[in-house]
Amino acid sequence: MSDEWNQNPGRYGAPNDEGQISLLEAFDRAVALLPPDNFARDRLMALRAEIAAQEEMVGDAREMIEKLEQVIKKVTSPANRIGTFLGSPERDTAQIVVGGADYYCNVDPRISLARLQKGTRVLVNEAYVIVGDLGFETAGPVTKIAEVLSDDRLRVGAEHGTQSLVLQRSAQLTKTPLKAGDDVRVDANYRVALELLATPQSRDHYLDIVPDLPWEKVGGQEEALQAIRDAIELPLLHEELFQKFQHATPKGFLLYGPPGCGKTLIGKATAFNLTKQLRNKSGADMREYFMHIKGPEILNMWVGESERMVREIFATAREKRREGYMPFLFIDEAESILGTRRASRYSSILSTLVPMFCTEMDGIDSLNEVVIILASNRADLIDPAILRPGRIDRKIKVNRPNKTGAREIYRIYLTDNLPYDSGIIEGAESKAAAIEALIDRSLETQFAKREENRLLEVTLRSGRKEALYRSDVISGAIIASVVERAKAMAIKRSIASGNEEGISEADLQVAFNAEYLENEILPATDITEDWLKLIDYDPDNVVKISPVRLIDRAKAKPSSGVI
Repeated sequence: MSDEWNQNPGRYGAPNDEGQISLLEAFDRAVALLPPDNFARDRLMALRAEIAAQEEMVGDAREMIEKLEQVIKKVTSPANRIGTFLGSPERDTAQIVVGGADYYCNVDPRISLARLQKGTRVLVNEAYVIVGDLGFETAGPVTKIAEVLSDDRLRVGAEHGTQSLVLQRSAQLTKTPLKAGDDVRVDANYRVALELLATPQSRDHYLDIVPDLPWEKVGGQEEALQAIRDAIELPLLHEELFQKFQHATPKGFLLYGPPGCGKTLIGKATAFNLTKQLRNKSGADMREYFMHIKGPEILNMWVGESERMVREIFATAREKRREGYMPFLFIDEAESILGTRRASRYSSILSTLVPMFCTEMDGIDSLNEVVIILASNRADLIDPAILRPGRIDRKIKVNRPNKTGAREIYRIYLTDNLPYDSGIIEGAESKAAAIEALIDRSLETQFAKREENRLLEVTLRSGRKEALYRSDVISGAIIASVVERAKAMAIKRSIASGNEEGISEADLQVAFNAEYLENEILPATDITEDWLKLIDYDPDNVVKISPVRLIDRAKAKPSSGVI
């Protein structure tokens, strides 16, 4: 048998060229060689069960040892670092930044260097070899762009006293248009701008809708409208003549006057009509971009933040001009941010904000880049550097409407399609004629110099006293409110009666009286400065202003005496 074993060892379980067989398989083959009637066969079969149990135990032990070796390898191997991929300066070499330090490193052949993008996170082993691509980070610090230096570099920071930094654009921002004031998310190493974020206060925050406002829809301001039309329309309609005379077009306008007289309305009408003229002249589909900025919105407690907002506003206007819009910068309550640099609560802000605004205005091509319109009811408080020629070239007074102007405004709000009381329409030539007659009768009552219409008593420095009536402080806003009150009264009557009721002459008169009696538009005290904002008097000539309600109260008060 030894000769047979030596001649054919694979038959009895010995290793052969195909590999090692298990001990149990070799045992089975050896037992199979015994004759069926061999007495040792039964003992060997009993021994087989023990061999099988021991072989299973050895296999389990081997598997456990392998797992323990893997655990030991994991807990004893050094941690991999995470870096930011900056580029590939050479073939098979990558530039990364880890912990603020730059490295030129190798790349695992299993990682495709061509697929790595600037700004992605990479896994780096202890030898600083890139062994994994983790993609772009989804979180990180946010900063604001201060300046776009080139197509690939951005200057950020410089707000709230922080240090300025220069970042590179990531692969995600390569084709994204970025501008000063945009918020971007950066990597943890502050080397790459990763993502453009939509700010809660976007630059479109100032955008206001401009309705269809032809000049005819602005009533009671013929002089102001003619002045602003001459300033913005003539240079467009007669460009050759202006060039021949080398006449410069204005850069900006100041609309000043009492509140509620249509300064904002005139600003929007200017935007609508100027854009319409440019659209007709060029044939392009041009739209207005009306930025309505309230003065106090710009004031900020942080040093340099108000100035940054001014730069951002002008940058937005120029950008929109390049995009084909016609930008209009309308600043309401201009005295609050462009006031004289006097000692006041905001003196430290105004001392730098006004020069910044002047600098931005000096870089504007008049009527070709941005149209600037300031509105104020206290033009005397605006810094003279803003109002000098070359910046705000036109100062246009927006007066309170006279009787003719008030009739125009009433006619704008009392349209032909409104329901009117049947007694007004009967006997009239037409509905339009009836409305005209209704307005005339209402104005006769409202503009009458009667005692019930007396509102103020003004004491001048000369000692003379003058009485002001309700018609002396009337405005377009008051007329609009009177009409709305009259509509509300007619609606309430319709609900109570169940029939269709219309606006009556009594409704207009009751609404007019209620508008003044409730004092919603008038100062609650007799402080002279508050009332001077409403009346057209020189502040230097006024000594005292006494509202009629206070005079009547003083007369009604019993005199005190000693008994």
